[in-house]
Amino acid sequence: MSFATIVGHERPITIVKRAIANNTLAHAYLFSGEEGIGKKLTAIALAAAVNCEHRGPDGGCGECPSCRKVASGVHADVHLLVPDGEEIKIDQVRQVQEDFALKPFEGLKKTLIVDSAARMNTASANAFLKTLEEPRGDALIILVTSMPQSLLSTIRSRCQEIRFEPLPRHTLAQVLVRKRSLADEDAWFIAALAQGSIGRGLDMDVDQEKADRNQIMPILEELYRMGAGQILTLAESFAKNRERLDRLLDIGVECLRDALVYRETAEERLLVLPGAREWFRRWAEQFPVTKILADIELLMASRYMLDRRVSAQLVAENLLLKLGRS
Repeated sequence: MSFATIVGHERPITIVKRAIANNTLAHAYLFSGEEGIGKKLTAIALAAAVNCEHRGPDGGCGECPSCRKVASGVHADVHLLVPDGEEIKIDQVRQVQEDFALKPFEGLKKTLIVDSAARMNTASANAFLKTLEEPRGDALIILVTSMPQSLLSTIRSRCQEIRFEPLPRHTLAQVLVRKRSLADEDAWFIAALAQGSIGRGLDMDVDQEKADRNQIMPILEELYRMGAGQILTLAESFAKNRERLDRLLDIGVECLRDALVYRETAEERLLVLPGAREWFRRWAEQFPVTKILADIELLMASRYMLDRRVSAQLVAENLLLKLGRS
């Protein structure tokens, strides 16, 4: 496991590589950024680098016993703390503290990676604070989270925060072609949906994502030809299936955004779903910008109401009736 295996993130990796080379590593780091973009992988690569027997310019050599143990998750001095269910609990933190009271057994630094660190509950967060306040010289702590603002300010202030940015679309598309053997157009499509997250990109089902759009896009187009009774019946069907209603909101915003982009640029490569350019062209020609923008705002407002437990039936009816107005 070395930094060379990580796609992108040149700035974060440069920061930690320089700190290793200059022997100026902080005792605690906070790796923040969107889910699935490579924060934990970088943390593991850092753990390998500081314990590697033959460290080089790219960190761990990947070949020595220490590197192989870190990569397989069995290194005695490298610990990964993950939530137990929904939370990281105080008993988990206390177990880590007991281990950190001991000197390294086979490596150079006791290293703790706390994944989803913002999911520490109040008790575990306060207990963990003691570990940060009394750092050992041979210990390294790396917190990984997509929600740094949810951490206690006292925890966050004791860590050096390094922000990870989403991967550019073209970079992620190249990774998906290589790792999933996707066609270029499919890779470009999934890269747009994944929003810079390798994790999401590797997990997404291309056929299902296309099928969802093939179902939702005609509904958006037909709304303007339906009567009120038809729309209310349709709204009832969406209200009974929350997942389908969620997809309507997400895909609706995406499609209307693409209609605006295509209207202004006529550039297919900027679209989430390039193969649907004719749909976007018709939509952009049929409706003025003010209507498209208003509909995007309506879709986003509907999401806000659903998240606050407003009746799905009321949300669906209000949304579809207003979308159906020409």
